Amino acid sequence: MRQSRTSCVALCVLLAATALKAQDRDDAWKNPSEQGNFHVFLLMGQSNMAGHGTVLPEDRKPVPRVLMLPIKGKLQWEPAAHPLHDRREFGYFGLGLPFAVEYLKDKPGVVVGLIPVARGGAPIDRLRKGTPIYADAIAKARFAAKQGTIKGVLWHQGESDTVTPARADAYEKKLHQLVADLRQDLGDGQLPFVVGNLAEFYGTGPDHAKPDRVKRIDQIRKILRTLPAKVTHTGFVESTGCSSPDQHMVHFDRASYIVLGKRYAKVFDTIAKQANKPDAGSGK
Repeated sequence: MRQSRTSCVALCVLLAATALKAQDRDDAWKNPSEQGNFHVFLLMGQSNMAGHGTVLPEDRKPVPRVLMLPIKGKLQWEPAAHPLHDRREFGYFGLGLPFAVEYLKDKPGVVVGLIPVARGGAPIDRLRKGTPIYADAIAKARFAAKQGTIKGVLWHQGESDTVTPARADAYEKKLHQLVADLRQDLGDGQLPFVVGNLAEFYGTGPDHAKPDRVKRIDQIRKILRTLPAKVTHTGFVESTGCSSPDQHMVHFDRASYIVLGKRYAKVFDTIAKQANKPDAGSGK
């Protein structure tokens, strides 16, 4: 009889622990009750924002305290896992989730929401205001703003604007205007906007090594690097030390996206602190 009661108690403890673990799992992907604790970010740009790294089996497991809006279908939050941008059958590993993991390290009680809207091969003319991609980003951001706070935009783009002199020459004006349009349409004149540098190895591969193309690549790099000096509450992320998985030398590999995601988080936090200073001016 005593053994039976002991077994019963042990079983009850096991069931309670299992139920608690299940509840913990469920709670890991709930929207916070306080809107200010749900921090939402737009992931914009082209293929290096969408990702090009190999997705390992463990990457497909949802990351606790990180939600995402699917790029297709009904607008509803779901647990975030790689690939965030899954337009293709296989999908890739990108920098969005490494960013979220790093961002959350010193923010207990916060949940991150990611809105993936990057499009591979897209020049800035396909991403700016007046395009379907931009409209989709704004619609999703406005949906998210009803439940959380739009904290910023992460941008990695520019490779496609090195193709012609006309695109490269017009890039800076269009990028600055894009920042202004996003801030106006989302109602935040200080909305942080973080850009990543083109890969250091971009321009060394067989498809892009001609002198005139390299010149335009350097031109876009300079525009991205100098953005914080020209537009307030923006940041720049270096691509130093990153590597590529392909012979074209355009995209980053899985390990590099992890590095970049961490760098984006650190740069974003720096901008956010500056924006919260009493004497901080309004963004352009």
